Amino acid sequence: MNNDRSALDLSLIRMPKKSGVLAELLREKILDGELREGEPLPSERELVEKTGISRSSVREALSLLEADDLIFTKSGRNGGATVQKPGPAIMTRPIQLLIRGRKLPFQSIVETREALEPAGAGLAATHRTDEDLEDMERACTELESSLDHVDRYLKANSRWHLAVMQASHNDLLIGFMLAVADAIHAATDIDEFNSPESRIAVAKAHRRVMDAIHAQDAAAAYRRMGRHVSAYSKQIAPLAPNNIAVRDV
Repeated sequence: MNNDRSALDLSLIRMPKKSGVLAELLREKILDGELREGEPLPSERELVEKTGISRSSVREALSLLEADDLIFTKSGRNGGATVQKPGPAIMTRPIQLLIRGRKLPFQSIVETREALEPAGAGLAATHRTDEDLEDMERACTELESSLDHVDRYLKANSRWHLAVMQASHNDLLIGFMLAVADAIHAATDIDEFNSPESRIAVAKAHRRVMDAIHAQDAAAAYRRMGRHVSAYSKQIAPLAPNNIAVRDV
């Protein structure tokens, strides 16, 4: 029998932070539906009394849940934390962290668009509502009326692509589009790329996609959006920056 205790390999045991434990418990209750959207959480005082942890730990736990977009808080006498379900925008920060941290090439955006946007347009044709049509039409009309103003044209262009993805009612596609929208806008803000002829061609392409979505022709919407983003990719390739520019995350 070996009694050499030095051979026993033990490392320091670290207990989890109480705030993290509470945040995880509440997170699971929200995601499982035990705590429903719109339902107020117990007050900080109640959480302290129920859990036996300090108020500072309770506040830290609530901050973690707010960062996850699982609650929103109101200050004041009638304030407090209320449950909400995370929306597609929650994907923006981690994806932009990935983009900046790994210094991804702009080609990654191009490939992502070519993979996702035609599918989004096809789903939009299938699932769009009257309200979706109004949003897309508004952005399309704004782009057409801004052909002589590049900055307004670029913003309307971004809004239209986002509106199409919103009409897909696929939260993952919407989240990806929201995450890369700023990078697309920055890369296309290039004089050589935005000639008057190019802007007119984009407006016509948008109309063709819109016609298919309005007619609920998913196959045509897929094809037309595919041609549109493919043309964008070929035109932007020699002009776009090597790395993706995103806002501070």
